[in-house]
Amino acid sequence: MVPVVGLRDNPVNTIGSALVAAGLALRAPRGGWSETSLIEEVSKASTGQKHGGIALIIDEMGKFLEHAAQNGTDIYVFQQLAEAANRSNGRFLFIGILHQAFGEYATRLSTQLRDDWIKIQGRFVDLAVNVTTREQVDLISRAIEAKRNRNKAENEDRVIAEAIDRRNKNLAQTLAMCWPLHPVVACLLGPISRRRFGQNQRSIFGFLNSAEPHGFQDYLEQAADDARYMPEQLWNYLRANLEPSILASPDGHRWALAANAVDKCESRGGDVLQTALLKTIGVINLFKEQSGIVASNEVLSSCFPLGTKRDLTKALAQLQEWSLIRFKKYEGAYAIVAGSDFDMEQALQEALDESASIDTARLEALAGIQPVLAKKHYHETGAMRWFEIKLVTVADLAATKYDTASTNLAGRFLLAIPTQGESAQQCVDACRTAARHSDHMDIVAGVSDRTSQITRYGLELVALDDVREHHPELREDDVARQEVDARIATVEGLLESELNNALDEATWYRKHQKKPKRLRRAEISKLASDLASKRFDKCPRIHNELLNRARPSASAISAQNELLRRMVVEHGKERLGIEGFPAHGGLFSSILEKTGLYAQQDGSWQFCVPPPSEHNLCRLRPMWDATTEYLREHSSSTVSIQHIYRMWSNPPYGVKEGLMPVLIVAFIMSQRDKIALYRDNVFRARFDDVDIGYLAKDPQTIQIRWMDLSGVDRDILTGIADVVGSLHPEAPISIVEPLAVGRQLIAIYEDLPHWTKRTMRLSKQALQLRDLFKRATDPNQLLFSAIPNALNGDGHHTQDTNAIVNRVRDSLQELVSTFPSMLHRLKSTLLTELHVPNESPQALAELRGRAENIRGLSGDFNLDAFVVRLTQFDATNSSMESIASLAAEKPPRDWTDADLDRATVRIVELAEQFLRAETFTRVKGRPAKRHALAVVVGKGGRPTPYLEEFSIGESDKAAVDDLVRRITGELERADPSTKNVILAALAEISASFMQPTVSDAPEN
Repeated sequence: MVPVVGLRDNPVNTIGSALVAAGLALRAPRGGWSETSLIEEVSKASTGQKHGGIALIIDEMGKFLEHAAQNGTDIYVFQQLAEAANRSNGRFLFIGILHQAFGEYATRLSTQLRDDWIKIQGRFVDLAVNVTTREQVDLISRAIEAKRNRNKAENEDRVIAEAIDRRNKNLAQTLAMCWPLHPVVACLLGPISRRRFGQNQRSIFGFLNSAEPHGFQDYLEQAADDARYMPEQLWNYLRANLEPSILASPDGHRWALAANAVDKCESRGGDVLQTALLKTIGVINLFKEQSGIVASNEVLSSCFPLGTKRDLTKALAQLQEWSLIRFKKYEGAYAIVAGSDFDMEQALQEALDESASIDTARLEALAGIQPVLAKKHYHETGAMRWFEIKLVTVADLAATKYDTASTNLAGRFLLAIPTQGESAQQCVDACRTAARHSDHMDIVAGVSDRTSQITRYGLELVALDDVREHHPELREDDVARQEVDARIATVEGLLESELNNALDEATWYRKHQKKPKRLRRAEISKLASDLASKRFDKCPRIHNELLNRARPSASAISAQNELLRRMVVEHGKERLGIEGFPAHGGLFSSILEKTGLYAQQDGSWQFCVPPPSEHNLCRLRPMWDATTEYLREHSSSTVSIQHIYRMWSNPPYGVKEGLMPVLIVAFIMSQRDKIALYRDNVFRARFDDVDIGYLAKDPQTIQIRWMDLSGVDRDILTGIADVVGSLHPEAPISIVEPLAVGRQLIAIYEDLPHWTKRTMRLSKQALQLRDLFKRATDPNQLLFSAIPNALNGDGHHTQDTNAIVNRVRDSLQELVSTFPSMLHRLKSTLLTELHVPNESPQALAELRGRAENIRGLSGDFNLDAFVVRLTQFDATNSSMESIASLAAEKPPRDWTDADLDRATVRIVELAEQFLRAETFTRVKGRPAKRHALAVVVGKGGRPTPYLEEFSIGESDKAAVDDLVRRITGELERADPSTKNVILAALAEISASFMQPTVSDAPEN
């Protein structure tokens, strides 16, 4: 006799060691036991002459089977032992002791493997040792101790005992000792424990000690003293804790029918009694073959002792009317209506027959394989990177490259699956080949001994998914659909478990690694972090979960846009003017403040070049220096921001897309004296919030360029800087750099009035400079090429920087002064026509008073508009622009040279109308603000008299009165009788004042 106790180990080694211990083998073969050597030793021992044969008895044989099912190993050795026993002519006896049927241990295996196990089981003779219902009930009664008068429940116990076995007189008493379990529950626990989802008698005591929801211990905590644990509560326990396992077992179809009926009853508004009846009928029918109990009227009545017979009959009738149950006359019992006739096993087998090969991509989607997160790298840098786990057939692994660049992946772990009978060496060669493609990302290829199980589960999962998708009858069959979904969930769980096991035991190959390594799942995560940190060894360390990611949320983008706006509008202020701690304030603190990108230097807040890495743990300096060097190397042209983004996203930096807008704006602002900004290849004098909008939406539209100078260019730059400074003393240039000077120069042009940018009434030199400004896209090209070539006077580049600077000064001054000069000429014309002697405050106040006096007098809308503007006229350019716009009938931005000619004529016309209107103020009863006079003097010898028309204003009246008093005083001393003499004297005096303004020169 060779006794063996099963272990969770390889049975070959354990049985071989037992043969040695029994003296039937001298020692283990060199190299260890194998199936072949074990069968040879067993056959040799059974044919020996020392004894009549051997009996190999394996207790706990299920341990070997559980190990094989869990690890996907072969059990072919048991088939070989069975065949050896069959050929031994009775000299070799093989006995295995199992707690449940051979095939029940294969529930975790795929359908194909379960079929293989069943074939092996066919080599054995099954001797079932079943405990009777009476024995199981007796075990339960001995396990429960209760203090209660059970007389009231004797009828229930008797009814159930008679339903099981009328000849057994003691069964009722045994059931009574199972209090507080209802006798139906006591009889069902045994059959339940023997089902695939149970564990024999151990499940009975597991249930009695279980604190799970609706379990026995849970019931004891809440139940009243007289209450019993009823069948409906057993239903609730099974559904809450074991439903997935039941659905995946052979009992799944009947369970799905009952569960669906209960759900329908509740949805139709079934009361407590109707629902409890359905649960009771369902759980009784589910195990009626093993328990011997059927849902008869007597049994159901015993399950509801507190209800009246009338209520019970009415509830059963209602359930029949709803077609949820029906009464089977030949059984004399109720059963759940079979609402589904879908043959799950047949449909699955047909789908398996059609699935000749495995679709790894589909399998990955169905199995829900999760990527490997580089956790350590994430904690160090704040950048989340992960490695994708892909199932790849050996044939595809050797023929396809898997290192395609991706912004979201740091690498891939490829698990090779042999599907065409490839050898172990072929799998290794394919893994090595795939690992060599680690150029754009890290590729780690592995192979495991457990991939055969993955293949089988994968085929079954794909077949189940095909059943669900390609059988339209499932849409109307809730029961069948529930059964299919449960099977899919079960296989998915098994597949996930096998994948984890395969990953734990896989051997991995990677580039530049001499020896492959076997890694567990936790070690795979560490390897992912090590690879990510090595590939992105200069990645900035910025811990901000809102933006340090590939695709920030909408709220994070909103906060980012506000921060970007403040970076260009509010720079120079502490915390960019952010008060409190809004979302963009948090971004500022973690991205700009903590990294040192925005700090106080020399007493002011400004954007700074990040400190060297040894002084700053955020590690931004390497990326900053590399970007600066790249721009210097390409200083002859612009560089798109999108190109900078690509450089930053690639190794060794690996910056996430969410951070890039903030970092690029900080980079530009920290180097703003050396970097020129362009939008759609057009130079931008100022970096403003409009540019930020374009940058955030489409980085391709924004370009930058690095600026460098030669000696001659530096002289030109210094001279033009002086010119710009003299024209704008309120905004001095602190740093004489091309960008600063170019920006100010372009700003001068952009600030010019629209008419100045359009008029042709400029000198040739000024026109040339203005055209250069219009076409300027690059400050370097404008300052050091375009301006010298255009303004050197002879059409050739000159080294005479002073001449160039002087021409720039003259041209700029002309451009700046042209518009004010034009307005001054119009103003002079206006004042002259209105008889205003000068621009003194007194003269202008008198003009405003005259305008106010005739306001609304004429009834002419144009003249009234003119008068209204004169009431506010203060001789400034803006007040003159208002009057000129009225005369030109256009706003200043639309003026042309012809418009101003027309405006000049119109101003003269309006002034004449103004003067004419002043003579009619008496019509409205208004005082005259100006007096019109005429003097006619006839002098001897002249054919025509002297004529002078003139007017005086209110301001002249005092001087007139004073002169009249003095003249009158003189004339009063003359003889009053000489009136004619006095008048003649006054006429002579008037003629003498009139002569200079009257031309009596002969005509040509």
